Amino acid sequence: MLTYQPPWYLSNGLFQTIATSYWYGTTWGWWGERVPWLSHLPLIPWQEQVFAGADGVPIWGMWSCPNNAKATLIISYGITGQAKNAWYAHILARKAYSRGWAVLIYDWRGHGKTAELSPVPSSDGWREGEDQLRMAEELVAMGCPEAVALVGFSLGGQLTLWGLKAAVEQNCSLVRCGGVLCPNLESSRSLDYLLSTPAGRSIERTLAHQLREEAQKRLERFPDAVKPSAVESVNSIRAFDQYMVIDYYGFASVAEYYQKTSGLYLLEAIALPYLVIYAADDPLFEPELIPELERRTSGNPYAHLILTSQGGHVSHITTPTRAEDEFWGLNRLLEFCEAQLEEFKAS
Repeated sequence: MLTYQPPWYLSNGLFQTIATSYWYGTTWGWWGERVPWLSHLPLIPWQEQVFAGADGVPIWGMWSCPNNAKATLIISYGITGQAKNAWYAHILARKAYSRGWAVLIYDWRGHGKTAELSPVPSSDGWREGEDQLRMAEELVAMGCPEAVALVGFSLGGQLTLWGLKAAVEQNCSLVRCGGVLCPNLESSRSLDYLLSTPAGRSIERTLAHQLREEAQKRLERFPDAVKPSAVESVNSIRAFDQYMVIDYYGFASVAEYYQKTSGLYLLEAIALPYLVIYAADDPLFEPELIPELERRTSGNPYAHLILTSQGGHVSHITTPTRAEDEFWGLNRLLEFCEAQLEEFKAS
């Protein structure tokens, strides 16, 4: 049984979440890909590409394939941000690339450069699942290995679960496995929980502010696709989905949208090997989801769950040793995907 132990000063989940995001996010902002804590890994010679996603939606991404690559990794980041500043995605990409993986980090619908190409909003995985399959096909056509793994963090973890579900439903032989770190599991219940504490309300306000900025950009880029009054109404995460998302996809309410898209309800149906890493002290998500997470994964022979008592949200930082660095969660994701691909080759 794998165990996770944070440094004593990161034993509180909320503090670890804030400190990790601030420190690594800030230093990435200063140094970019030349941050000192990745200096032991080779730089990735990125290539930019506009992929054709589901329904022909253009998806911008950055990819690279080393010589004699052994597999392909598609990485989905969280609720806000963009491919070029998603530091957690870049750490995993650098680790994977150094070990012979082709890698892709992409801006999902409504994010980064993809949002500059199309007014189509995000769907929290409902359509992004098939987007990942289409990108996998294009990567393989461009010379990347046919064995593809999907990974994601937070809301990007939900996207990854939808990608795995789509691979099963569409019998996509390219996608072999996946892994998620602190995935969003139940949007409605977790938002209610987030709003129940002062710290949670502060986090929600920050995310809502970032979403409103994205809504304003969409209005400026595609004025015919957004009602001006909609942007003014975006004062929360739910309001963003209410005024910027559900009408486009034909949902009657935000509650219906969350019920349809939440990752919790996919866990039993995914018939591909996947790993969920989840912390009981994650400050963003409803703690009462954990028993249901355990039940739904235990009933699926393809599911693997690492549930830790500590770790925060998209953190799981530990004290580095000679054997591995501080990114315990990322190391487990990559370790799992490599093991699954080796097992697939041997079968």
